[in-house]
Amino acid sequence: MSLSQEFCDFYTNWMDKADQYNFNTLTGCFDKYFTLFVVYNRLYAEATFRLARQNRINLANRTSFPDSQAARSYVVQYIGSNQLISELEHDRDVNNAIEEIKNLIRGEKFYIKLNMVSGNRQRDKDLDLLRRLNSRSQNRKAEAILETLYCIRCNMFHGHKGFSEIQSDLLRPAIIILRKMCEILFSKLEHDNS
Repeated sequence: MSLSQEFCDFYTNWMDKADQYNFNTLTGCFDKYFTLFVVYNRLYAEATFRLARQNRINLANRTSFPDSQAARSYVVQYIGSNQLISELEHDRDVNNAIEEIKNLIRGEKFYIKLNMVSGNRQRDKDLDLLRRLNSRSQNRKAEAILETLYCIRCNMFHGHKGFSEIQSDLLRPAIIILRKMCEILFSKLEHDNS
């Protein structure tokens, strides 16, 4: 099933919009991440619906869209973990960005897995995330990368990420990964005829 012209225009326009934000300012980092996540959201929703049409997942009897699962595991299922990790790791900037985020978690400079009610850190969950980011399992690693991006989004959207300059240290590498994810997912959707 080919993508509609509207879908392609949406992708192009929002990616262009994201590219216009200044990566070197705090405001630019926040705006760029938000904008790229709008794109990613639309892409993973389409991937989820395609998986459902292919009977690879079941969305029947749901009362809401499985957003968290779609952003993390359904994307990996749709693209394939080996393909996804290969594309991410063969891009030097993306690979460096992933390593940078792992170092930030390892050094406790940022807490990724925050309690969504209190905003309190959950170090044990961050350490589990770090283990999965370092996993030899392509599937576990791929899902951990996407979970990291999704958690950063949740921390921003739900007000647990303060608007201070230090946030740029996390957002810059996350933006590099998120932009690449949008490119990979769009390409897969564009070339997938099912």
